[in-house]
Amino acid sequence: MHNQSREENKTSTHVVVYRMKFTLSTVTKCSGRLGVLGGLDRLPNLSLQTPAFIFHTKGGSIPHLSKEAMQHVSGDPSCFLHLSISNTLHMQEAIKASRITIAEFIAQSNCATLLFVRDPSEPPIPGLPEKDSLPIYTRNGRRNITLEQYMTLVETFRPDAYVPLYDGDTDASSSKKREQKSLDRTEKFVEQCLEWHRKSDALQSSGLIGPVVGGYNEKLREQSVAFLRQSDDAFAGYLIEGLHMHGPSVARMDGSAALGMVANVCQQLPEAKVRLCFGSYDPALVLEMVAAGVDVFDTSYVYLKAAQEHRALVFSFDVTSTEKEHVTELDTTDARWAEDFGPLLPGCKCYTCQKHSRAYVHHLHNTREMLGPILLMMHNLHHYVEYFKAIRHHVANDSLPALRNHLAGQKSLPPYEPPKEEKLPMPAAQKAELMEPMEDLGEKQNKKQRA
Repeated sequence: MHNQSREENKTSTHVVVYRMKFTLSTVTKCSGRLGVLGGLDRLPNLSLQTPAFIFHTKGGSIPHLSKEAMQHVSGDPSCFLHLSISNTLHMQEAIKASRITIAEFIAQSNCATLLFVRDPSEPPIPGLPEKDSLPIYTRNGRRNITLEQYMTLVETFRPDAYVPLYDGDTDASSSKKREQKSLDRTEKFVEQCLEWHRKSDALQSSGLIGPVVGGYNEKLREQSVAFLRQSDDAFAGYLIEGLHMHGPSVARMDGSAALGMVANVCQQLPEAKVRLCFGSYDPALVLEMVAAGVDVFDTSYVYLKAAQEHRALVFSFDVTSTEKEHVTELDTTDARWAEDFGPLLPGCKCYTCQKHSRAYVHHLHNTREMLGPILLMMHNLHHYVEYFKAIRHHVANDSLPALRNHLAGQKSLPPYEPPKEEKLPMPAAQKAELMEPMEDLGEKQNKKQRA
């Protein structure tokens, strides 16, 4: 019976091939929606209450945190992981040789692995895209990957869900020509990926997530949704892409135009499918997107604040708080914390706030100790977990506007400015190395392996 259904998947053009299920439980008037994401073949008991986030990773690991450290953030070791090919591509040969899935390779068999093209924390490396390939920004520099290379990679990794190859490299400054090219290339890539997926035995347990592109052009967005809806049964959910170019600047972007585009797309997407939108969005913009209909985000914002800006998240999401003035972040590099022996955030139950002080975290930064970003990541992730619990509570009670107003009255720190030594220009030789063609990089890697 099971083999027969697989054969039907290969021959029919409109069959259910997704392996991830979203159950919508509540749709409120002005506060978004509640649901549950789960139904994975490999992990049938794993579920995610939405609105929620999935953990942003580097090479399959949550940045700066070991499994033991993560236990202090979340008592449940099972979670959903955001993997990007930019920092997992180098694992392909080792995973292929070991004949295991990427979940087993990164020792996260109890976690769901969702594979995407872009890392939300990394800005793109400048360069023109090739006709039949997509630029990938790996630790070995900028590389172009073809659809065949991408799908071969996906078959090797066998993630629980993945997005087809797509061109979502647009933002508010992109021209109409660039937005049209983004849509045309994406449609071509998605068609080829769907055909490959249906014929692949290795991917029969992997779900598909459809990429919605089109930049800031409403008509192109409508065309993108209409194109994907033709194969709606193939997709377990939809990823809204092309709103920005990723990286730290997303936290400072003007979200009004992006919010309008997201709301318009969500109205056209089927209610029964999960909607994902990734990027280091400010927590206030996350609220607006939840109200617009987005279900799942990522934690790149938490990572960028902790690892690059050395800031602790301290914004308040308790609408009953009587404190007159709240600030959204705490700059641990500020010298005024040198003798402050209170926690990063009074009342916080995270490991960092229970065991260490502002003065200690400040000292760790000054001495460049590795423990500094670890403690900040633990605090920021814990704060984000509690924040999304509050979001779900307000969505359930249709009171998200109250939380929105509470956040709007809080004081933000000035935008982060990296130290001068971090702004040094890249040497010309290093630039040339980053722009080397993929064949040269592959030859270098082969030589290293032979050595």
